[in-house]
Amino acid sequence: MTTKAQNTVAAEAPPLSTPIFGESFDIREVEMRCVVPVPFQRPFYDATMGPFAHYRACFVRLTDREGAWGECEFPVSALDLLKTVFVPLLLETKEMTYEVLYRQLYWSIRNEGFRGGAAMALGHLDRIFHDLASRRREVPLFRYLGGDNARVRAYASGGGMNLSGNELLDECLRWEAQGYDTIKMKFGGLSTTLQEDLTRIAGVREALRPETALAVDANQSLSLNKAQTLSRELGDMNIAWLEEPIHSAALHEIEILCEKSPVAVSYGESERTALVFPSLVRAGARHLQPIAGHILSLGEWLSIAELAHRHGLTFSGGGTSHINAAIVATVGDDAQLEYLEPVVGAFASLLRVKPEVRDGYFILPEVPGIGIEADWPRLEKEKRVDVRSLWK
Repeated sequence: MTTKAQNTVAAEAPPLSTPIFGESFDIREVEMRCVVPVPFQRPFYDATMGPFAHYRACFVRLTDREGAWGECEFPVSALDLLKTVFVPLLLETKEMTYEVLYRQLYWSIRNEGFRGGAAMALGHLDRIFHDLASRRREVPLFRYLGGDNARVRAYASGGGMNLSGNELLDECLRWEAQGYDTIKMKFGGLSTTLQEDLTRIAGVREALRPETALAVDANQSLSLNKAQTLSRELGDMNIAWLEEPIHSAALHEIEILCEKSPVAVSYGESERTALVFPSLVRAGARHLQPIAGHILSLGEWLSIAELAHRHGLTFSGGGTSHINAAIVATVGDDAQLEYLEPVVGAFASLLRVKPEVRDGYFILPEVPGIGIEADWPRLEKEKRVDVRSLWK
């Protein structure tokens, strides 16, 4: 595993840096472009939420004094925070080092907490700065971060709770035929029985080839007792990992579950800071899955990858796959990238430049920056874009 992140999770905040901390910035324009929501081919349900029917994408672009720019997706829910908290700080950069700027941004959200939406917003802003920095250097982001691997192993994700019977099997078998060696499905919910959950999982497991790994995701919907019973029943089913079976904040219950679970238990998607992950490791999680962009910074995200490596744990990332592919690729061949095709496929339709998905891998384009670029000429021609200058 090759990264330029430090090898420990620091005790003080904000921990860890990437090469960007030595860069200086003078931001002169902040622009937001929101795209008309993209409908999914069919609504998607997970174990506790749905229907998800559209992808709502907003992009934020930062432009510096020399005209260099970086652009990436930004959470729609955090646009007010961007305008009222982050933009005023960005206006004061004036060749400020990113180390100084990031610390100001970090502490500006203290009262919002470091485990919620404000933290995720800062993680997205940090990705935009990394896109800008690597574009200025005219190198792909994965190389800027010290990686040399231009592809990342993906796993296919979906199996929504609105699919059952042949529809569920057809989706999973299609992904297997496309070359994915790991597939993840949903199960559980607020009203399913243990037998219904086991029947759903067993049906997919029996349909797939033995060498195809199957992960199962409950979206935190189970009680501890149900999760304990289910994990024992899954022990003979060749399950790659059991994802977020109980509430992600119930660390004591997670520890009880992990202590005797024959199946690797996975956590991390719901977290926003690296400082939580040592506790998850101590609780017994054997698969860590932080989402790049949702964690406070790429430095913190890379530190979680190092933590998993040191403890011999499996590791993956998810989120908006076409953006995060360049980040997951930096941490080595063992890392996996989730491709939630029924949802993220809609985002991919907006892009002119993007990684290619082929034979179970994301193949990164050798272009400066994070490796994606929205097809603005087409989207504007189709009158699907709302452009707003937040400051200029």
